[in-house]
Amino acid sequence: MSYRPYEPIDPREAFTVMAADAAPEEAPSVAASQAAFLLAVRAAVLGRSPTTERLRQFPLPDLQKLAGDRHIKVGEACRHLGVSERELRQETDPSLEQQMTKLAREVYEKPSIRAAAALFEAAMTSSHPLVAVAGAAGARETTRLRPKIRQTLEKAVRSRDRLVSRVALAAISQIGPMESIVEKKVIAPPKSRKRRRKSDTAVITHGTFAANGTWYRPGGDFYDALKKKRPDLHLHDRSFRWSGAYSHKARRADALLLKQWASDQGLSVPDFFAHSHGGTVAHLATQQAMQIDRLVLMGWPVHRKWYPDFSNVKRIIDVRVRLDLVVLLDGGGQRFRTRDFEIEEHRHGWFDHSSTHEPAYWDDHGLWDVI
Repeated sequence: MSYRPYEPIDPREAFTVMAADAAPEEAPSVAASQAAFLLAVRAAVLGRSPTTERLRQFPLPDLQKLAGDRHIKVGEACRHLGVSERELRQETDPSLEQQMTKLAREVYEKPSIRAAAALFEAAMTSSHPLVAVAGAAGARETTRLRPKIRQTLEKAVRSRDRLVSRVALAAISQIGPMESIVEKKVIAPPKSRKRRRKSDTAVITHGTFAANGTWYRPGGDFYDALKKKRPDLHLHDRSFRWSGAYSHKARRADALLLKQWASDQGLSVPDFFAHSHGGTVAHLATQQAMQIDRLVLMGWPVHRKWYPDFSNVKRIIDVRVRLDLVVLLDGGGQRFRTRDFEIEEHRHGWFDHSSTHEPAYWDDHGLWDVI
């Protein structure tokens, strides 16, 4: 599915409307707003801050009380929801989905692990797969991994809705017993071969589990749009392809591959466009003395331990959406913060991790001319 501009809805209002019952033009934003709140609650349960800033359009409650290392039993969450475990498994009536309104307000007014767990259980019954996926990701952290959670995530991975599939992949990647599902999207790092060419052209790379995508390669939509809109960048005739694996060890190996690949391609100080953890690979390469001119980060999950060696980068342009759902699941920060380097920030739109490499997104927000 191509770029879709989502609009934030205050969660206390978003949960008063069932995504399936909303007007067609509003339903995606209703579901995405519900999912963002659920994943923000999940982050708080894990002891993470979902965001360090106050978002006027999407106000979040004080969730610090949710931080803890204990799970509760499914039955305890069900009691708070007002059903038995058996009824929860058999529930087909929309009443549980309607309970989300009450539970969301409870999390605002009196946050507790029971209210959060019950909210996640209710969310898994949602008719919208994005909400169900966010609920399943949260339930994994408050109760326990069980068939319902597995089935919800496995079904969502196969969704034709890009955001649903991407969020499900991000959730599964953090659940040990389910890793085999996402391993199919990881490739063996291609070998680097020397070319008799010297240049400092621009290069594009992908993010986690996305090596087989086409958008970043010659003939792909973003590649072709960048080549057309910014011919002065002299876009390289090959794009960098790495394993796409979700592990620090793999990214370190891919960073070494990137450094070697750039050298073999004759790229001494290239411009580099990187989506998601492709940015992490680039950062780790700068720690190995690779030099980059313009580093354009698109939806990078902010982790201080993976900051680049700023002495090896001339410019950093940070392009991102607010409350990126995949970044919320990843555990990364939503904003690049450092006093060691002037980051050029461009924050537009909401929720959709992949929109930052969509040509239409760049058109809408005038990004071609700011890089």
